[in-house]
Amino acid sequence: MYFCHWNKIVIVMNTIIRASLVTLILLFAYNTYSYGQKQILSTANKKAKTIYTKAIEDKYTMSVDEFCSKMKKAIDADKMFVESYWAIADANNSDKERSIEILKLAIKNNAHRKDETLKKLADILKNMGRYGEAQTYLRQLSDTCKGRQTILDEYNQIMYMIEHPVAFSPQNLVYANTTKDEYFPSVTADDKILSVTMSSMGNYASNEDLYWSKKDGGRWTAFVPIKELNSPTFNEGSQTISADGRYMFFVACNMPEGFGSCDIYYSICTDGVWSKPINAGKSLNTSYWESNPSLSSSGDELFFTSNRPPTYGGRDLWHCRVEQLSDGKLRFSNPENLGQAVNSPQDDYAPYIHADNRTLYFLSKGHLNFGGSDIFVSRRGEDGKWSKAKNIGYPINKNTDCYGFTLNGAGDKGYISLLNTDEKERGIDVYEFRLYEEARPSSVVCIKGRVEIESTRVGSEKQRVGNKSTSVGDKSTLVGSNPTLVGSKSTLIGSEKQYVGNKSTRVGTFATVEIFDYLRKKPFFLSHSDSKTGEFTLILPDSGEYGLNVRKPGYVFYSSKIDKTKDTLYVLLSKIERGKSVVLDNIFFAFDSFELDPKSDNEIDRLVSFLKDNPSVAIEIVGHTDNIGSEKRNRVLSENRALSVMKALVAKGIDPSRLVAKGLGMSAPVASNATEEGRQLNRRVECVVR
Repeated sequence: MYFCHWNKIVIVMNTIIRASLVTLILLFAYNTYSYGQKQILSTANKKAKTIYTKAIEDKYTMSVDEFCSKMKKAIDADKMFVESYWAIADANNSDKERSIEILKLAIKNNAHRKDETLKKLADILKNMGRYGEAQTYLRQLSDTCKGRQTILDEYNQIMYMIEHPVAFSPQNLVYANTTKDEYFPSVTADDKILSVTMSSMGNYASNEDLYWSKKDGGRWTAFVPIKELNSPTFNEGSQTISADGRYMFFVACNMPEGFGSCDIYYSICTDGVWSKPINAGKSLNTSYWESNPSLSSSGDELFFTSNRPPTYGGRDLWHCRVEQLSDGKLRFSNPENLGQAVNSPQDDYAPYIHADNRTLYFLSKGHLNFGGSDIFVSRRGEDGKWSKAKNIGYPINKNTDCYGFTLNGAGDKGYISLLNTDEKERGIDVYEFRLYEEARPSSVVCIKGRVEIESTRVGSEKQRVGNKSTSVGDKSTLVGSNPTLVGSKSTLIGSEKQYVGNKSTRVGTFATVEIFDYLRKKPFFLSHSDSKTGEFTLILPDSGEYGLNVRKPGYVFYSSKIDKTKDTLYVLLSKIERGKSVVLDNIFFAFDSFELDPKSDNEIDRLVSFLKDNPSVAIEIVGHTDNIGSEKRNRVLSENRALSVMKALVAKGIDPSRLVAKGLGMSAPVASNATEEGRQLNRRVECVVR
């Protein structure tokens, strides 16, 4: 008997339009059998064909029981009519045991297209976690079946991974999770802010909003709504927070200003407040479906999901370049498909680019898959190409779905959204776990910085302390038979004035923060400090050499090499005034040479920009050395180094009349020459405003 589990097939368009983003993902991800009008049927029996065709045409007007009954009649007319078996199996998708039963019957009746039926049966068994049974049926594939050996090899790999599980001990974030569903977790590189999408289920639809949690004493606080980004009318979800916490990207569907069904938006955090959401624009958003944005820690690349053409099947992963403008807003290039190494014939979605900017994690229904939405990893080589996607292993992945994945900057701690199977606490929750070493990305360094200026004045107020005297004396103390006199002594405190005034203090300020990659000889990161606090965050790979440049109109720029052993950095900017100086920390020379190292190019460019932005400013370029070598030799070397910098500026269009080069040799040390560290500080080139 062909029993169908559903009571009725009903499609309510309004419900689909208002469906949650996570529901849409699952809807798109399920690869159902397609009943196209141009389908070539396996039967020549006219009765069977007529019954089948009519049932397909009327499937939305009848109950599933009726639909299955019609398909049974088609099978009675031709027991080898395999499409009817498939139709019944698909109709019973919510009851996989019944789907298995009907497909086994098709095999028993020697229905047409046996190999396809065997693969459909194996897929259902795999989705149920019954991998051994699936493998047994796949071994029955005919020798002429296309890709037979590849399929068998994949199942051998699946069985091997099951027999060799990776370490995985997820812990529920009980202090953060709620009774609602929390999914698509995203964490800042410093592991201090965690954002999620949260759904509030109703009778017919779900409303999604953006929430976040902050660490307090090593424990995540309860998720709270991001009020500036949530609207009462539309869904906001599938979010990601940038590695430095400055940007929030998310998806909203059917917005009035949208370009398609679901568009990508972003918001900028300034002074602890999120800006009004900004549509990423028509170069990124199309009439198709865009979702799951993830911004690189360098801020110049965005990864996302789209079903726009061309695709390798279903939804694919895409990326585009990002340009940060002076006001913090972003400009996006035309996106490119990430290619076949990453994308599969099935749905690939929810990309997460780690803060190392080269390790990409994502969810997929394809590749070597355990049956659910599995987590895969691909790594970008020095040539810019992505490695073949690799399943991160069992039991992180299994036949159940994953609803999002993210890692901290160190790459050792992950956050994953899974279905909570606890009878009392059902729903999707965020879990914390330690990621095993082989699946980790490269570690990154998080450096907190603050840009300060001397601008606040407390003055013209004086406080006087004085004209007060204290006398201690004329008091005697008798100890035993020996009298002791303490007295006749007076202490006067007074006639002294203390003034508090005309004192400047350091306050945070807005400034442009740029990181330069010495090895690749190109800018690595561009951002801005907070306009109120002056704070910024640098996310840097453990390996490599980087320089810092901070600039603000009206102020002398700041330049330094980045010491990645320090976790805090303070930058003091001085107004452009005569005598103000800056050490050109990113100017490099070979030992005992005055020839500029190519790594100095970015510093020269910054100095050129400073001079062009301030055309009335003239500077003195001063070279310094340590005390190794003779005084005369060091003076000549320092002067030649200053002249090399001057020549480089002139070559880039700076009027030589604005420049003076001077060498002071070892005459003006800023540190002791007794240590290598001190000598290194003394070997410098300075820029002094004239």
